[in-house]
Amino acid sequence: MNKPIKTVLGGVLFVVIWIGLWNLFDFIWKTWINGSGYQFTSSYHILYPLGIGVVMYLILFVVKTVKKKNK
Repeated sequence: MNKPIKTVLGGVLFVVIWIGLWNLFDFIWKTWINGSGYQFTSSYHILYPLGIGVVMYLILFVVKTVKKKNK
């Protein structure tokens, strides 16, 4: 498998795991800690963490690439 495909698949996997963790922590926060009850909305529980995950992955990818280039 070539490097661009691995990079894209790694990014997709990172974002999917990030969305899962976001929902898990939100569920734990709203049911056990806050006690308000968990309500799923697609904009807050999928789109918002999707945007954050993509930005985080891009920042991490750029930092890794710059570090590798400077060595």
